[in-house]
Amino acid sequence: MREKMPKKERKFDSHSIPRRLNLLFGMVIVLFVTLIGRLAYMQVFNHEFYTKKLATASKTKITLSSVRGQIYDATGKPLVENATKQVVSFTRSNKMTAANIKETANRLLDYVDVTDIDLTKRQIADYYLADPDIYQKVVSQLPKNKKLDSDGNRLSESKIYNNAVDSVDVSSLNYSDQEKKAISLFSQMNEIANFETGNIRTADLSTEQVALIASSGKDLAGISISTAWERKVLDTPLASVIGSVSSEKAGIPAEEVDDYLKKGYSLKDRVGTSYLEKEYESVLQGERSVKEIHLDKNGDMESIETISEGSKGKNLKLTVDLAFQNGVDELLKNAFVAELTAGNATHSEGAYAVAMNPDTGAILAMAAVKHDLKSGNVSSNSLGTVTDIVVPGSVVKAATLTSGWANNAISGNQTLTDQPIVFGQDSSSITSWFTSYGNRDISAVEALEYSSNTYMVQVALKMMGTPYSPNMGVDLKNLDSSMDKLRATFAEYGLGTKTGIDLPAESPGYTPKEFTFANYLTNAFGQFDNYTPLQLAQYAATIANNGKRVAPHLVEGIYANDKNGGLGDLIEKKETKVLNQVNISEENMKLIKEGFYQVVHGGSGFTTGKTISQGESVPISAKTGTAETFVNNGQQAINTNVVAYAPSNNPKIAVAVVFPHNTNLSSTVSHSVTRDIINLYQQLHPMN
Repeated sequence: MREKMPKKERKFDSHSIPRRLNLLFGMVIVLFVTLIGRLAYMQVFNHEFYTKKLATASKTKITLSSVRGQIYDATGKPLVENATKQVVSFTRSNKMTAANIKETANRLLDYVDVTDIDLTKRQIADYYLADPDIYQKVVSQLPKNKKLDSDGNRLSESKIYNNAVDSVDVSSLNYSDQEKKAISLFSQMNEIANFETGNIRTADLSTEQVALIASSGKDLAGISISTAWERKVLDTPLASVIGSVSSEKAGIPAEEVDDYLKKGYSLKDRVGTSYLEKEYESVLQGERSVKEIHLDKNGDMESIETISEGSKGKNLKLTVDLAFQNGVDELLKNAFVAELTAGNATHSEGAYAVAMNPDTGAILAMAAVKHDLKSGNVSSNSLGTVTDIVVPGSVVKAATLTSGWANNAISGNQTLTDQPIVFGQDSSSITSWFTSYGNRDISAVEALEYSSNTYMVQVALKMMGTPYSPNMGVDLKNLDSSMDKLRATFAEYGLGTKTGIDLPAESPGYTPKEFTFANYLTNAFGQFDNYTPLQLAQYAATIANNGKRVAPHLVEGIYANDKNGGLGDLIEKKETKVLNQVNISEENMKLIKEGFYQVVHGGSGFTTGKTISQGESVPISAKTGTAETFVNNGQQAINTNVVAYAPSNNPKIAVAVVFPHNTNLSSTVSHSVTRDIINLYQQLHPMN
């Protein structure tokens, strides 16, 4: 039998402990050396960097908006002004609680009055819960599921607070009128973020109130006196195109918050919300003032240092001379009221006139009369010239000829027979106003002078590849492409497309996608698509300058401020912007211009615009248009329109006059208004 061996005893190594201790001590020494090295790196080699970092951590910057730039007419007359006044402002400390703000609001009420109080339930509840004891009591009475989640964990403080707000029965609080004033002040102050400054809306401050508040800094934490401004649009016919600016209460429009914040704006900044104020926001908005808030070692606000004072926004000077604008507005209004008095404009929504420089695109005047069909009131509404649309009538016939030439449907001053256009035995005929005097051969120039509808219809048929013959059938395979070609040429003149004016929300006109063969033919003489008065003015200007379509613009230039904050030196001039060149030869453009001249000065009994020449101070070229329409009661009416330019041999002004829904079917009111507008411009700004 094998003998069992005894278990080997484990011997204890008496040297293992000292070795481990030495290793531990070594690691500690290495860590200390590393720490000392790091401290040396921070304090010796990179002292400046960390000193700067520490200083930065103990201060924060805030920015405040400055007074907005102004807008002037072409002669330097103000169209908007900034009315400045002294107001209460509040700078919120990061350590200020709702209870502190409530206390300050009640103290401030001893110095100011509050009017126009409009409180929400949330604002009243916030004021009520600003008392810590009340808040704790309200929270303690909340159901468990309003304080704890399903696992029994406490909800976030913001959720609990919102639940507390929801539980408050605001109707039972019965605050007095004086307390509601305090709530209004509290709510405004409570909306301001830490380290930011905002103006508090109160009743206007007297000199005594300003002095008392300014001397009571210790009792009114964060309260001071600052200067605010109110935007005042002066009462001129251009008021509607100036646009508006948001209020201090509204601040940045909600749908544009992200864009403005990226640009460095604050939520409560006032910004342009429409038209020129919006289009030129970046120019009119002043350079923001920058202040630096210094914090002590406990994070409390220690002092405020002004880094940059900021500066007033730049100014705009418009291309519109207010004297001419007022004159055009008065001419248009007088003509409309005369037609209204005669019973011809009862169903008309108003009238429009636009004048522009055909070479530069500078708007010289844009006037509109707005007629409220319910009340009968008549008022100015210049904005209607870029937003309202009308059926243009025969004024577009030069564009139709251009499309005919561009698509090889006609050539040069080609002669066609003005005759009734009839398709099949049962169809109604398309005629010109003078067709009843018998068929006649007329040239392209005469088609403009006499305003021949049938000439234009024959051009449109040739563009489809189906020249006219009486009672013909029509192949419609090229209908869509032919309408596209016609509209493309119209767009080269600015018809049915945006003009490029420096205003947002411009209407592009109305060009329906769905149309019939009949619509295509009537569009050739202006009885289908709808355009704005501004588009018609751009069309006239494009003919006047031989086919160069330029973008109309209201702003002549951007200007600095003088020492008094008024209109200073020119900073940037608005340059002419050429949008396109019409696809037309020099010879064919001469034919159009000859036709426009003959419309006014032709000797035929069929000449359509002779009344324009009666009393003209300079030679005028024009195209008249009479679009057949109907008013609400089914009565027949017309849009009596004119596009023109002058002087004929060296145009300095292009004009469009539009008078829709006139029930006097033989009215030529737009003719006389066009002439009078050009005569007025010649009187104020001699053109030869």
